[in-house]
Amino acid sequence: MAQSRVLMALALAGLLAWWPASGTQAQGGANLFQVSGIEVDATAADAVAAREQALLQGQIEGLRRLMRRLVPAEEHARLPSVGPTEIERYVQNFEIADEQVASNRYLAQLTVRYEPDAVRGLLQGAALSYAETTSEPIVVLPVYRSSGGAQLWPDNNPWWQAWAEHLDSERLLRLVLPLGDLQDMATVTADQAMTGDQSALAALGQRYGSDDVLVVIATPRGGATGPAGEAATGPPVLQLEMRRAGVEQANPAETFQGDPGQSLDELMAEAVVGLQDTLDERWKNANLLRYDQGGLMVVDIPIAQLSDWVEISRGLEGLTEVADVEVATFARDNVRAEIRYIGDQVRFEQALGRIGLGLSRKGESWQLLPTGESRSPGEPASATSTSS
Repeated sequence: MAQSRVLMALALAGLLAWWPASGTQAQGGANLFQVSGIEVDATAADAVAAREQALLQGQIEGLRRLMRRLVPAEEHARLPSVGPTEIERYVQNFEIADEQVASNRYLAQLTVRYEPDAVRGLLQGAALSYAETTSEPIVVLPVYRSSGGAQLWPDNNPWWQAWAEHLDSERLLRLVLPLGDLQDMATVTADQAMTGDQSALAALGQRYGSDDVLVVIATPRGGATGPAGEAATGPPVLQLEMRRAGVEQANPAETFQGDPGQSLDELMAEAVVGLQDTLDERWKNANLLRYDQGGLMVVDIPIAQLSDWVEISRGLEGLTEVADVEVATFARDNVRAEIRYIGDQVRFEQALGRIGLGLSRKGESWQLLPTGESRSPGEPASATSTSS
């Protein structure tokens, strides 16, 4: 099974070679440092001890998952370890669900929220680059194509079921599965999804607050040509194709063969997780915060009233790419500020765009203006911008 996962990961990387390394960014939401669905199970001398042990184990496991979420996969071997005596400093709070208590055993599910600054400090202390920028939602449409035709919506679509059961909503790349209700069915048909009908897909995306729709087509081949669950003559085989609405790209197909004894349902579940892993890693690597890079920029910020500066200041302080903001001069209609940022200038400008601001050259200095009044990214830095 492990070998098939490695082969699948390599093939998925080829399948997704056309996927853009970056896309529309959103501010990291309040749930970015939350980890849900942590199953705990501990046995001890009594129920109280078992509960204490389980809760500590769950909080440690959640922190491990959180760090793996933020840090690129190639750096996971270097993630710092946190033990029971240290975990409290990283935990903000937690919730418990589905408790089961016996005389010496405790089972439950935890949702843990971690202290963002403490986690950042832990990763920076280990000299690890990490990402905490989430994408805008991307609607995923799983189309199952068999000898009986193409099926999009949940009924008789095992590929949809695999996505419903294995979609991870707490990744940086936010994939969203539609409800699959009557309104969705009236908006997009299987044929429209297969052909990439732009107007239909855009209408569906709009319902879910997305400008991006990803159609993922799964076709069983070989010994598993029938619907999931039917007897097969050999290991299951699955062909995958991906199409992104409104984006011109080659549409390669990759074929994956499961292990002997593996069901088609299991292979599809593996493919869903693998696709998410591959997409998420591409997004993560494109949005890394590099603490070994940075710069200092002096900007003029035109304001009409004090509340303008208050709003802009709060926005800047909320950006993870901004390390510090200091006011150099404050006039009735202008604030001159020194902004120290993390990473390169292009990443800094992308971060500003997430709060509706952009940079514009004025002589030898920068102005910080609402988006639309600013220049396009990539213009050379002025004399007032320095790298460190």
